[in-house]
Amino acid sequence: MNLDDNVFKDVCNLLNKNRINFWICHGTLLGIIRENRLLPWDHDMDFAVWDHETSKDHIVNIMLSHGYQQQVITADMDCLHFYGEEKKIDISFYKVKKNIASITWAIPPTDIFGRSILFISNNLSKNNYEISSKHNISKKKIINIIKLFFLLLGHTIPKKMKTKLNSIAMKKMTYTGYSYPMEIMKFKNIDFSGIKIPVPFDSEVCLEHTYGKDWKIPKQNYIWYEEADNLISQIED
Repeated sequence: MNLDDNVFKDVCNLLNKNRINFWICHGTLLGIIRENRLLPWDHDMDFAVWDHETSKDHIVNIMLSHGYQQQVITADMDCLHFYGEEKKIDISFYKVKKNIASITWAIPPTDIFGRSILFISNNLSKNNYEISSKHNISKKKIINIIKLFFLLLGHTIPKKMKTKLNSIAMKKMTYTGYSYPMEIMKFKNIDFSGIKIPVPFDSEVCLEHTYGKDWKIPKQNYIWYEEADNLISQIED
């Protein structure tokens, strides 16, 4: 069993042990259903819970108490992000309205100014432990030094200034997310990597709902907020 499988299995067991009603979703579900594996190019592991059933504080306490580190992302209020063994774990909190299950994520800005403000705002917090596996060891060390600088700066600048930076960063971001009709949000357990995991009862329908009719064709450079078929903004417009 490789590192990805170990971390995935650990998180599943941890959520089950704490009686969290969760399911596997998004890119992680795609890899398991299509290829019976976690996609090696996917940068995170995707889990989901119902917002009305589980509090964010409870999930944070569970994960932190078992050695995972939290990454706090500016304005991304419907998802919690953690790191363990240099693997990223995302836990999405789905809300239900008018028989539609949906989640909203914040999309980072693409311009240099917006990206810089977001980076600074994120790293003024002691809780930002983002690690990118695409960076080599030397680059990781440089990034960690920069992060440490802003962490120390965060202890010295006024709270009013940090709030202002956060506000600017939030305004530079855009917001959208996935949505699903509640009739397909029913779940069952399947066997994967030696454990039982909860997935949508008709996972193929859910995957087609997001990735389109060609969801069985691997695409490593998929950009979810540009290519997904079930974005909230498309439905509301």
